[in-house]
Amino acid sequence: MAVKKRKHTARATVLISAALMLLVTGCTDNKQLKTDLLQAVHKQEEIKSYRFTGSIELKADASLLGQASPFAAALFAILKDSKIEYDGISAMEPSRLETTLKVTPSGGSAIDIPVLIKDSKLFFHMPALNKDDEYMMLPVQPKTPGTDSGNTEPLKNTGRLSSAIQQQLLDGIDPNWLQPSKEPVTLADGTSAKQITLTITGKNEQALSENWDKSLPGLIELFKTNGLASGSSLDVWQAALKQIKFRAPTSVTILIDKDGYIHEQKWDVAFTSGASTNENHLVWKQSLTDINQNPAFTKDIPAKQKSLDELLKLTKPASAPAAKK
Repeated sequence: MAVKKRKHTARATVLISAALMLLVTGCTDNKQLKTDLLQAVHKQEEIKSYRFTGSIELKADASLLGQASPFAAALFAILKDSKIEYDGISAMEPSRLETTLKVTPSGGSAIDIPVLIKDSKLFFHMPALNKDDEYMMLPVQPKTPGTDSGNTEPLKNTGRLSSAIQQQLLDGIDPNWLQPSKEPVTLADGTSAKQITLTITGKNEQALSENWDKSLPGLIELFKTNGLASGSSLDVWQAALKQIKFRAPTSVTILIDKDGYIHEQKWDVAFTSGASTNENHLVWKQSLTDINQNPAFTKDIPAKQKSLDELLKLTKPASAPAAKK
C-alpha cells in the first residue's frame, strides 16, 4: 500500500509541476510567432503609399564614429546625444516623399529641417546653411540592382529594401526569444493588433551577436546591390558594422494590424563598438497609417536652390593666407 501511495504521490507531483509550467509559460507557439513576424516583414513590400511618424533617440559615445571628415564629425557631435522626431507622407509610384525633421540636441534648441524628394532630387532646408526660402538640392539616383545605371525612381524599391533588411536581421533569431503581449492591443482606430516582442537578456546576448555576425554578409550585399554604398564607402560600412556587439537589455516590439502590415515598431537597442566598453543606446519608433490610401502631398519644389557643390565648399578647410614676400 505504501508503495502504491508513493507512486500516486509522484504522479501527482509531476502533473502539478506540468500544470505550473503551463501557467508560467502559457501555450505560446513561438515558431508560429516567428512565422507571423516574418510574414508581416515580407508584406511591407506591398506598401505603395503611407503616412508615417516616428522618432530616433541616440545616446552615443564619441568614439563610435571613429575617424571621419570634419563635416561628418561636426554633424555627429550634434546627433550623438539628441532626439530626432519626424512625420510625413511617402509614395512609391511615382516616387515622392515629404517630411519635416525636428532635431533637438541635448541641452540645445530644436531645429526644424523640411525635406522633399521629388523628380529624383532631394531638397532640404538647413537653418544654418540656407536663407529662409532657400533649399539645398542633391540628385538622388541610386543604382538599379544588377545594373550600372541610375534608378530614376529612388523611392520605388523602398518597401522591398526595408523588408529585405529586416528579414536579414530577424530571419536567424531563435523563436524562443519572441513573446506575444499579455493584454489585448488596440490601435487608435479601434481595431485590434498582434504584438510580438523580441527580448534580449544576458542569457541570449551572445547568441544575438553571433546571429548579427552571420547576417552581415547578406546585409552588406543589400547595401551594394541597391546602390546604398560602393567602393570605399562599402568598406567603411562593413568595418563599422563588424565592430558592433549588442548588449542586454535590448528589445524589438512589432505591432501587426488586422491586414497583416507592420503598423508600429520600436527598436530599443544597446550596443558597444570595437574594443570600447562604453555603451551606446538607440531607440527608434515608427508607425504607419493610411497604407495604400494615396494621402495628399502639400510641398512644392523650392524656387530657390543651392547645389551639392556649394554644400561641399562648406566642408573644405579655409585656404591658408599667402606668405608675404
